[in-house]
Amino acid sequence: MKAPAGYRWNSPTRFEWVIITLAVLTLLGLGSWQVQRLQWKEAMIADIARANEAAPVEGWPQDVAALGWRRLQLSGHFLHKDEFHLAARYYRGQLGYHILTPFQLEDSRVVLLNRGWVPPTSKDAATRAEGQVDGPLSVVVQVRTDNDRTAFTPDADSAKNIWFWRDIDAMRKASGLLLEPATADVLHMEPPGGYPIASDGDIQLRNDHLGYAITWFSLALAAAVMFALYHLKPQEATA
Repeated sequence: MKAPAGYRWNSPTRFEWVIITLAVLTLLGLGSWQVQRLQWKEAMIADIARANEAAPVEGWPQDVAALGWRRLQLSGHFLHKDEFHLAARYYRGQLGYHILTPFQLEDSRVVLLNRGWVPPTSKDAATRAEGQVDGPLSVVVQVRTDNDRTAFTPDADSAKNIWFWRDIDAMRKASGLLLEPATADVLHMEPPGGYPIASDGDIQLRNDHLGYAITWFSLALAAAVMFALYHLKPQEATA
């Protein structure tokens, strides 16, 4: 490496080269991963926008997983005795639960629908009995095939009916129902008593990936510059 005038290049050791190379490559890899995440998130946001503009599809199609975020018009009735309580869900800054209730379609298939949010004081169905609407219903729902589980999501406490993600396989076992392999959010439903509070369909996805990418790339550049500056030494003046 050629040093600027007035400086000399103090050659790094092989170990130092290995460390800086691994550090820069790791930081560049993290930045590239965030760029990929940015593209994925922007595509998802665009999919949601298109789905919200389209008219609801009648019924629950067999290939529902391919219709991510689409709105559907469903007819059937709720199976309230088998509802599930999804914990740690917020509504306007207040912590509470989402109520997931099996919905039996007219063709006897059963879909797990998120009826909406309730405060902790309304977790027990007995406290919102008037909102447990019975009989045939027609509801508009938004398909949810996205994953709501991370590496830090705790296991469910099925004995207390407290769940932390839409674990359809476990919910099938707990209820004995053959639930469809996707869930959906009920939209704009206003049950007697006001609970659960249904989704308005306005899904806001956090998208900070561009900022993260810039941070990782900047750190890679900073590491390379600091490495170079550390090994540049002023030339000693000669008499």
